[in-house]
Amino acid sequence: MSQAKVDKRKYEKVHRKEIERKKKLATAVKCVVAALIIGAAIGIPTGIRIYREMPKFVGDSTLEAFIGTYIDDNYASDVASLGDTASEDSEEDASTESSEDAAVEEVKDALEQAAKEVSEEDEAADRESTGEESDTSEDSTTTEASEAEE
Repeated sequence: MSQAKVDKRKYEKVHRKEIERKKKLATAVKCVVAALIIGAAIGIPTGIRIYREMPKFVGDSTLEAFIGTYIDDNYASDVASLGDTASEDSEEDASTESSEDAAVEEVKDALEQAAKEVSEEDEAADRESTGEESDTSEDSTTTEASEAEE
């Protein structure tokens, strides 16, 4: 063997760990670069296709027109039947309106009376907590009794 070969083999034997580390690093870099190239080759065209197929922004007037057309095309018969039943119901509602109004008035009156009673009770509790005793608490009990009689 020539002296050059002997020196080369001695150097490789002494620096074996460094040489192996460099080879592993070179292999890892090659794999990463290859993965980036393959990913770009697949990802860029796919991303462009997805971007082109995405719907663009739609203005309010265009959206309202689309919704109106969609409802007219698909649900016109349902909407028309709802209108017919509403006109039939309006005839029946006219007769029951007066009884409903009376019921609504009764509920309103009951709510007003309950609110008055609560406010009177709150006032009485405030007076008791401050130590003032007045004749209005007796008046409130007589008022409640007279309202109960009605």
